[in-house]
Amino acid sequence: MAKPCKPQDAQSRLEQIIGLGERSVRKNYYPQLRENAEQVKRFRALLDFASDWIILLSLQPFQICDVNAVVCQFFSLTAKDISNGRHRDLMRQDPESSFCELMHHLKQLTKHHDDNEGISSEFWIEHKGTQICLELTCRLAKFEGQSFITVVGRDMTERKQHQQSLQRLLNEKEALLDNALVGLAWIKNRTIQTCNRKFEQMLGCEPGQVNGRSTHDFYENAYAYQAFGDEAYKELANGHKFTGRVKMIRQDGAAIWCELTGNAINPNAPDEGSVWIFSDVHEHMLNQEKAEFLALHDPLTELPNHNKLQQEFIRYSNDLANNHMMAIVSLDLDRFKNVNDLLGYTESNQLLVRIGQRLQQYIGRAGIVSRQGGDEFTVLLPSLSSAESCLPLLNRIHAALMKPFFAAQQELSLTCSMGVAIYPQDGEDFDNLLKRSGMALFEAKASGRNTYRYFNEAMNEAANETLVIELGLSKALELQQFELHYQPQIDLKTGKLIGAESLIRWRHPELGLISPSQFIPVAEEVGMIVAIGKWVLEEACRQVKIWHEMGFSDSVIGVNLSAVQFTSGNIEQTVRDALKQAGVSAKMIELELTESIILKDADNVLEKVHNLKQMGCRLSIDDFGTGYSSLAYLKRFAVNKLKIDQAFIKDMQHNQDDDVIVRTIIQMAHNLGLKTIAEGIEDPATLELLRSYHCDEAQGYFIARPMDQAAFYEYLSALE
Repeated sequence: MAKPCKPQDAQSRLEQIIGLGERSVRKNYYPQLRENAEQVKRFRALLDFASDWIILLSLQPFQICDVNAVVCQFFSLTAKDISNGRHRDLMRQDPESSFCELMHHLKQLTKHHDDNEGISSEFWIEHKGTQICLELTCRLAKFEGQSFITVVGRDMTERKQHQQSLQRLLNEKEALLDNALVGLAWIKNRTIQTCNRKFEQMLGCEPGQVNGRSTHDFYENAYAYQAFGDEAYKELANGHKFTGRVKMIRQDGAAIWCELTGNAINPNAPDEGSVWIFSDVHEHMLNQEKAEFLALHDPLTELPNHNKLQQEFIRYSNDLANNHMMAIVSLDLDRFKNVNDLLGYTESNQLLVRIGQRLQQYIGRAGIVSRQGGDEFTVLLPSLSSAESCLPLLNRIHAALMKPFFAAQQELSLTCSMGVAIYPQDGEDFDNLLKRSGMALFEAKASGRNTYRYFNEAMNEAANETLVIELGLSKALELQQFELHYQPQIDLKTGKLIGAESLIRWRHPELGLISPSQFIPVAEEVGMIVAIGKWVLEEACRQVKIWHEMGFSDSVIGVNLSAVQFTSGNIEQTVRDALKQAGVSAKMIELELTESIILKDADNVLEKVHNLKQMGCRLSIDDFGTGYSSLAYLKRFAVNKLKIDQAFIKDMQHNQDDDVIVRTIIQMAHNLGLKTIAEGIEDPATLELLRSYHCDEAQGYFIARPMDQAAFYEYLSALE
């Protein structure tokens, strides 16, 4: 048994034992503790230098156990401020703070977290007026029977901004592609890999319906697919861009014209990938086709026009067999203006369409029907054995038009006039033949219409003369080539001179003296007659003033007026100006009207005639008896004199009918209070016969021929 030690010995023993323990701890435990402490210190430094947030949460109770430095820096707090439950004080002080938002979010995030699987959450938090995006990752950890949550927060703001920018660019690109005005497609081995929405819309497909389909599905046929592909991929293989137009077929079967532009990704293997732009050129192509059609066809009847007929003429003339001929037939509907007035513009146009169709039906393959304009058609007969072999066809044309047409509840039978020119005998070029068939047509119309004429050289000579006249008229007034001739008129009772009729002549530098019957119709047609008529009036007024100054104070000058002057010009003002310019009175001129003037727009002419009468002008009806004048017109127009046409005067001695007509006109005129004048008197017997019938006045070759100004002055001087 051990012996108890003394107190002082016990204390000393205890100190020895403790000393031994301290030495043992120092020797065995302190180095390990120091090493552990250093590891903790290094780990803590590592956590504090990490850029990610690190938070250790306990679940029971829910509080922050520890945080790293980046969390503290973000909230401008220390770890002591927020750990071990002190975060609650901060939350009570500022419940709207960003720290408070974080704690609420973490509490919700970890509420039901009872496994070892990590959970992630995206959390946006405001910091100094800037929104920060944190990716929070939580993982459950258990230690000594307690549950902890480690939270790692990573600042994703910059990445989010990059993602948003990238997404925005992708969205903009997608919107740009889908809203592009052209279709875009990536094609590999002639199969559509991907495309934009516009391309799908062009082909009438739903979204995604095109991808994966062969382009063959959208071509008209296998030939079009193969031909376009061969040409396109040949260019792509050469490193070139390819552009071409092709008709494609939509999903609903409708055709659409597209312009395709493609580029190969790798020219060495263009089939492996190419990008194509599809432009909708359907309307453009339709308009182009329409424009090309209208360039060669009449827009109303859709028959070939002049240009198309010329092309066909050239084609057939190049292939014409030996000893064969061609004919150009110019066709004009007789008096179609009357039909136009009757039916109106719209119905007349529809009638022209049906006429064109009927001509095509009756002519068939024997010729080509063309519309030149208005009621004028041209027929090309491309293969004739002789000039006469087209006669049966001309007769068929007449028969076709005679067959009734029904328009606007009217039954119409039409006739036509035709002119024929033969290739090559009448000409070897299209324009010359067309011109000559037109000359023959003019001759057919002049021959009473409803017939045909072949061209001959006499027509060409007449046409050339007309052309010379037409071209020369425009300069004739300016070059003072017109002159007036005067044919005296006498009183049959006294034999004295009462005046003269002014007759215009044209002294042409090449053709010599041209009579009015040759150039007046041309002047009316080209619109020169009003200006010429004005010059005649002015010159006539100037001359009659000279006659009066020479002592023939009762003399009157007769001036012929054209119907065009009444319809196209201001005849009253023209007469007024001419009288004023010459300084003569209206009673010194006698205006001669033809019956055609009276019959054309009678009410308008009547008003102008009354105005001229009120001015004091004398009025006579020229060539009376040859037109359609009636007693009613004579009464309404209140003219002063009737001029008996020379056609009745010339043979009245030998033709009883003419004699009766002359006597009747004279008697009727006297009963109406009108004077009469006979023209065309060429012998004394006729003059005496007219005197016996009490005709008032006379003119003709027997009395005096028409004279130019100098000769007429001599004639007047001889009378003095």
